[in-house]
Amino acid sequence: MNPLLIALRNIRREGSRAPSTMLIIAVGLTALLLGSGFMLSTYDALREIAMRGEGHVIILGQGEMLPGGSHEQLTLTDWQALRESLWDRPGVRYVLPRARFEGLVSHGRHSAAFFGTGVDPAEEFKVHGPFLRTTGILDPWPEAGATAEVMLGTGLARILSASRGDILTLHALGGDGHPRQLQVRLAGLYHTGTPAIDDHTLMVGLASVAALTGRRDISQLSIYLEQPSAADALKRQLQATHPGLRVQTWAQRAELYHKVKSQYDRIFGVMGLIILAVVFIAIANTIALAIHQRRAEIATLAALGTPYRRIHGGFVLEACLVGLLATVLGMALAYGLSQAINAAGLMMPAPPGKSEGYPIYIYVSWPHYLAASAILLLISALASLMASHRNARINIANALKSK
Repeated sequence: MNPLLIALRNIRREGSRAPSTMLIIAVGLTALLLGSGFMLSTYDALREIAMRGEGHVIILGQGEMLPGGSHEQLTLTDWQALRESLWDRPGVRYVLPRARFEGLVSHGRHSAAFFGTGVDPAEEFKVHGPFLRTTGILDPWPEAGATAEVMLGTGLARILSASRGDILTLHALGGDGHPRQLQVRLAGLYHTGTPAIDDHTLMVGLASVAALTGRRDISQLSIYLEQPSAADALKRQLQATHPGLRVQTWAQRAELYHKVKSQYDRIFGVMGLIILAVVFIAIANTIALAIHQRRAEIATLAALGTPYRRIHGGFVLEACLVGLLATVLGMALAYGLSQAINAAGLMMPAPPGKSEGYPIYIYVSWPHYLAASAILLLISALASLMASHRNARINIANALKSK
């Protein structure tokens, strides 16, 4: 008789034990797939934030970091020619200059320290997407003699009690070491959801940085590519052609991404091991109980000359069928719950360092689905093989007498 048909009939004979084992495996697989889907979506979001904020490849000058390590000095000189040459490279979408500086901003009786970024107003606001929400942007082409413009983080604007259209004064040290100031008009606000940024930062045009500091150098050139995977190759090319510059990829500067990824990898690694252990125990227990209840049947088969490897193989086949049905059910449950969660628009609470939560989104990754299912099937086969090897060799005479 067909071994597969025999295995299916034996599973039916198990009563509620086989379905309960299937349910345990299916629920474990569902939890594993939902967790990995959430993990993948989180990785993608953090990676996108890092790439949009810094660029795929970053060119820096040779200056040292300022105390605290968060802002580069204005050390990248002759950057205009370098920017023009980068535009001609295939696969390059944007090359954005950024100038970091620090100072004091005042509005009436209110003053606050700031970390500023000088940007190209015509291009800067094209790259941030939904991760930078603005109520206005800097004028890309200001008229001659017009008051310079500034954009404040929402928290900094609240500290200064400033609103759109107000006149503010920026104070900073010039390149000669003497204090300088510049009057600017508030063009709008931006919001990132990170208080450390929204409460202490502002953006102005590069011309305003030059007027305030007396220097036209910048801190970095941020290169945005059509294919992020080409970042490492471009880095190597730039290091070969411009040995006097420091070149980094977004991954080298994405500290938050690496910390979160490392933490999630550990969490879901432990979660996966626990689920695999539960599956192993459930399958082994099911097979051991089946062998105990079918001792007379096993003894009869052995007495008729059936090799023990065939008897073992029958139990392994039953376990694999249970695992296969359970993984199909688990994948169906995971897919359905993923779609339901994504459609529901559920929100996670604000993580540390953020002022607002973010939507829960679960990726459906078929490679992950198939890999997880294959691992569970392998665990099922190993558990059944061990259980049958330990229990299926019985004393034929005693088993037949007990019948």
